[in-house]
Amino acid sequence: MSLRDLAIKSRGEFKEGRVRRGRVLTVKEIKRIRKRGYRAERQLVRKLRALGFNAVRVPVSAPSSEPLPDVFAMKGDYLLAFEVKAPNADRAYFRSDQVKKLFDFIGMFETYDKKLAVLVAKFPYKWVMRHVEEVGDYVVLKDEKSNIRLDRVKTKLLSL
Repeated sequence: MSLRDLAIKSRGEFKEGRVRRGRVLTVKEIKRIRKRGYRAERQLVRKLRALGFNAVRVPVSAPSSEPLPDVFAMKGDYLLAFEVKAPNADRAYFRSDQVKKLFDFIGMFETYDKKLAVLVAKFPYKWVMRHVEEVGDYVVLKDEKSNIRLDRVKTKLLSL
């Protein structure tokens, strides 16, 4: 047991079987990370609106069980749900519960025949978008090529 675990145990915060990795972030660091994510969501909404989509950012302040994406957009009979991350590293992690919420959200809209669940990672100076078709854990790398382009969404949906 490490010194950190002993200190946590002495404060009564230690739970058996749960291992904490990495360092503990300060409040200032957490706010900075969230602000970067909010900024990426707002930039994505602006990009979508410029392409003619009706797009909206869903401001959810805390993780919830409600199936809400970060951003969703509609155009004609197309519906897109986006989970957005703005990592500072070379990869973005999307947990299966976040991806499941996307599918739960688009599943509520039965009137739309053409629906996409999209994972978006906004790296410094680069956007990577990945269309996903099933629930699971995903990693989006900075060096990978997007498998979806917003200006070609219509052709992507027609091929589904």
